[in-house]
Amino acid sequence: MKFLIKLVLLIFIIGLILSVVAFFGGVNLENIGTYFVDDEAYGDPIEYVSTTEIDSLDVQLDTRNIVISIAIGDEIIVTYHAHEKDTWSVNEVNGTLNIVQTTKPTFFSWFNFKIASEEVLTVYIEIPADLFLDYSLDSDVGNISYIDGPQNIDDLSIDTDTGKVEIENATMNSLTVQMSTGSIILSNLTILGDLDANTSTGNVVLDTIVANQMTLNTKTGKIIADDIIANELITETSTGRIEIRSAVISGIVELTTSTGSITVTNSNATSFDLASSTGNISFSSTTSMDLRYDLDTTVGNITVNGDDQGSKHSTSTGAILLKARVSTGNITINVQD
Repeated sequence: MKFLIKLVLLIFIIGLILSVVAFFGGVNLENIGTYFVDDEAYGDPIEYVSTTEIDSLDVQLDTRNIVISIAIGDEIIVTYHAHEKDTWSVNEVNGTLNIVQTTKPTFFSWFNFKIASEEVLTVYIEIPADLFLDYSLDSDVGNISYIDGPQNIDDLSIDTDTGKVEIENATMNSLTVQMSTGSIILSNLTILGDLDANTSTGNVVLDTIVANQMTLNTKTGKIIADDIIANELITETSTGRIEIRSAVISGIVELTTSTGSITVTNSNATSFDLASSTGNISFSSTTSMDLRYDLDTTVGNITVNGDDQGSKHSTSTGAILLKARVSTGNITINVQD
């Protein structure tokens, strides 16, 4: 610990000395911020225009963001900046446009205080609006944005280690998102098949989504779904809350969290299975529901429409099973009579 403190103090003193030297050397303090911008190392933008008929897009990047948008013309246009440590390959093989970027970090790069702007760290891919593609988008470190792209997609598969994924305004056959660290934000999507969204650390947020089966998972983060339609909804988080609002599910709903609350509001399904180890469960509806209760809390209290039911409460009639299990926490049910 003493060595670490001495090291930090040494770095601070060196930085202070360099700042004083720079000041008396005539450095323009107004422009000092540009010193930390590393865009020059990435050179001028490189543009690639497709020349063959493309039906799938395969992107594999080490350190770049991906932005998909609509092209003005009839060709796919890829625009990117290359660093001297990068290796790029952009080609068309058997109807697939492949974009691959790899980079080899060096030890001394850890001491480079310059940071490149988002502009040069982003690969812009423009797709003709009427082009129906299968997408595979992978980035080890970078955000992936499909907000203004073509409305119709075949299948969309996304895999990223660290970043954020945003997808909006599209119709597709299936959607799979796999992340290690980062949030998944989905809005205004129609998915004819299944939706599978999984992140280890980050939030999963859905707004106005239609899909067959929805599977949403995060180890550390919240899951929020608003205005969704599906045949089945399964969500799970280890640490974080789950909120489901205005959901229409023709099959079952399974919501599980180890540490966090579960809130279900104005949602319909054939059955609800809600479980939290540590956290409250709240279920409410402004319309009448024919519920059959199976409620249990180890340490906590159960309240149904304002009535105290103790730690266990079950009924034998009702078309829709509402099952809720809590180890430590309260269960509160408020449904219109």
